[in-house]
Amino acid sequence: MKEKRKAKGLRSAVVFIPTIITISILYALILISTIMIDNDTKEMSKSNEDVTDCIDLITTLQSSSSKLSATAISFAHMPSYPNGKLNENALKPYVDEYSDDGHKPKYILKELKKYGYDNENPKNSNSYFNEQTANLVKDTADAVETLLYIQSHAFYLINDYVNVALPHEFTSLVPQYDLSLEEIELSFDERQDLALELLLNREYSINQELISQNTREATSVITSSALKRNNEISFRIKLMRGFLWGSILLILLANLVLFIILLKKLVFPIIKFSKRIDENKRLDEKHALYEPNYLAKAYNNLIDRHKDFEDKLREVAEIDSLTGLPNRYCYNEFLRKEIINDRSTCVLLLDINNLKYTNDTYGHAKGDELIKNASFCIKECFLDQEGKNCYRIGGDEFVAIIDNINEDEIEKLIQEFNEKQKQYNVSIAIGYSYCNNVKEIGYEKLIMDADKKMYINKELYKKSLKGDSIYC
Repeated sequence: MKEKRKAKGLRSAVVFIPTIITISILYALILISTIMIDNDTKEMSKSNEDVTDCIDLITTLQSSSSKLSATAISFAHMPSYPNGKLNENALKPYVDEYSDDGHKPKYILKELKKYGYDNENPKNSNSYFNEQTANLVKDTADAVETLLYIQSHAFYLINDYVNVALPHEFTSLVPQYDLSLEEIELSFDERQDLALELLLNREYSINQELISQNTREATSVITSSALKRNNEISFRIKLMRGFLWGSILLILLANLVLFIILLKKLVFPIIKFSKRIDENKRLDEKHALYEPNYLAKAYNNLIDRHKDFEDKLREVAEIDSLTGLPNRYCYNEFLRKEIINDRSTCVLLLDINNLKYTNDTYGHAKGDELIKNASFCIKECFLDQEGKNCYRIGGDEFVAIIDNINEDEIEKLIQEFNEKQKQYNVSIAIGYSYCNNVKEIGYEKLIMDADKKMYINKELYKKSLKGDSIYC
């Protein structure tokens, strides 16, 4: 029994499962990268919007303060017209600006809380506000409050005179300022001069410059912080995009490798298998994946079993079971073949003497033993290396065909054959026919001639026996 072979090659699961897992992981990373990029993009957009709003709120402190200062100075210069009518052209813009809650420092500081500013404790500010920026904003708001206080002082210095009395809507809006006794005793012109001095003195200018400077510094720091933050986000986005493209390329590469493996180790071998199956040839079991190799091994095993079965059938059909020599079927097949080469040939016909007598007297077992001994003689003397030139064509009849031999060699073989008969205690009638060119003569003529000579030899043997009790 042949040893069972194992299929070779890499199992498809070893190729496909890691590849599918790798591709799935890469797809998951692509999804994560896409989400992160989207989040970072939204964060950057939100950051830019917040910074813009934050800077707008801070600059509103300066712009509103500047507008209030300008209108306050304008009103202080000319609180009324020569006809005594109130200068509402200077006062109304101030009222409109002051009445806008969105421009007041307290409101602005409250709104800045949305962007990380801590109104109560600036040191605890975060996000767009570090301690420095928070202090700048606080100082700016304080400076604006100081200017408003000075402006209120200036307005109420002028308010006590009927001809320039401030309207109720203004006095209810602007905080009340209580004048000192010295200020109350001043004349209108002196009060006006003092009001202008308050609005134009060094302290007032310093606060204005402080507001302007702090606003620039605060917006600059916030812009720089936002730019730094945007750069970090941009770097993350760039990194994630690089990772995203890398993952896509790896997926393409993995698919390409998988495609090549499928072509080389699965598709091409199957195509090759199909062609070789059509040609009834064995399949290669080494150069594909394990599963096609396993299929090839199973097919090759089937071929081997089929060949073994054919060999057994051929042996039964072509080999004589008793002697092991080719039978009459093989002999007839040999005669049907076309003679191709010019060669010398000798055909020997052999017939066992006394076989019938042995069967009748001692039984067929002894007769079979006689046939075997006769076949041993024939094999040892006439059988070639291939073992296909001697045939058992009947119960006691044999044929030997020897090519490329001369007559002297034939005589020596026959002498040796006669000695072998004595050794195996058998008697075999023999007749042979020889020719120098079997292609010209043909086997049929040689066989007929050898058959005649064999019968002559058998008759001579019969005559040599005494009595008629032995059947040949």
